[in-house]
Amino acid sequence: MKDNTQVLTIITWAILLSSVSILLNDMREFDFNQFKEFQNWARTADKNESWFTSQNAIKWSYYAISAGLFFWRGYLIYGFSYFLSILKEVEVGNYFSEKNIKYFRKIGNIFIAYTINILVLRFLLAATNKSAFNFFNELKTEFTFLIPAGLAFYILAEIFKHAKKAEDENKLTI
Repeated sequence: MKDNTQVLTIITWAILLSSVSILLNDMREFDFNQFKEFQNWARTADKNESWFTSQNAIKWSYYAISAGLFFWRGYLIYGFSYFLSILKEVEVGNYFSEKNIKYFRKIGNIFIAYTINILVLRFLLAATNKSAFNFFNELKTEFTFLIPAGLAFYILAEIFKHAKKAEDENKLTI
């Protein structure tokens, strides 16, 4: 079993590192000059004009929403890092430990929170860019996997919780 967990650990590290490098590359390619433009606008803006209706506010909201998207992608990568902790517990032989139950629940929380927040941010991004947003198309792309996976991790946490309870009861009867 130790060989399998080592292989799974290596695969998990490869996925995590490639995900982080993709995220960093996307952040590097993002046009951060919009922030400079916003600062320049803030210095020269007409104070009597409503900020919410100005073109620069729309640009700023695009910048803020894109930063939110980067944050949530990083949070999802953080969620995947819990797999390493689970594999570490399994390698030691603590299959039904309280830590694993907690990690499965956290992964489920992260997957569901990511999905809901990304969906909201993409809706807002479409509203500010006046681009097409179709709820069902967005739901079909990457979200059809993450919500069921998050729910599956909740179920795994409950299964492991009951297995831990049964394991503890078996230790007491011996």
